[in-house]
Amino acid sequence: MTSDEARIARIAEAWVQFNRLAIGVRERDSLVETLDQVDDIIRRDPAEGWMFIQAVRQMDLDTSLLSNLAAGPLEDFLIAHGETEIAKVEHLAERDTAFRYLLGLTWKNAMPDDVWRRVQRAAHPL
Repeated sequence: MTSDEARIARIAEAWVQFNRLAIGVRERDSLVETLDQVDDIIRRDPAEGWMFIQAVRQMDLDTSLLSNLAAGPLEDFLIAHGETEIAKVEHLAERDTAFRYLLGLTWKNAMPDDVWRRVQRAAHPL
């Protein structure tokens, strides 16, 4: 594992831990900066953003965490980088039903129309 992969894995673990804690729990306070780190990774660097999404997907996630990943970092990734990264997303969706399901939980938000159409086709193939 490279140092970048290890750093992203640590951030992914902290993001999952933050999202597993109930709102108002004091332990969340120490993890709030993780949200800024994730936002920075997702918006700044598509390769690291994709690495983060994949790192989180490898963890044991319940439905709530999957929804948070889909309507959070994955959606933000598609907004920021969808036009250049959509082929990678489509390719994974073709062979990974769990990823297809995750795509189906995203929202359009500020995603470009063309990217959103392709996300919808990838998430719900005929």
